[in-house]
Amino acid sequence: MIDDQDNFLGKSLEQFQRFVRQSGPAAAAAYTLLASILLLGGAGYIIDQYFDSSPSGLLTGLGLGLIIGFYELAKSVFKK
Repeated sequence: MIDDQDNFLGKSLEQFQRFVRQSGPAAAAAYTLLASILLLGGAGYIIDQYFDSSPSGLLTGLGLGLIIGFYELAKSVFKK
């Protein structure tokens, strides 16, 4: 009885490790997408504040963040 429970726990942990290992690239791509949007959007906002050019820097930063983020996402999804 105890051997079955130990074996079940060991198999469950091995399966969990396999799932975490397989989801690593997708998680990294999602974090890259989020970070690029936030960082470049923030940089655009700061540029707007400095040059008093209200939405143009923010929109440019968000657009570049989306382009870069989705490019990195596509690279990880369509990896050969």
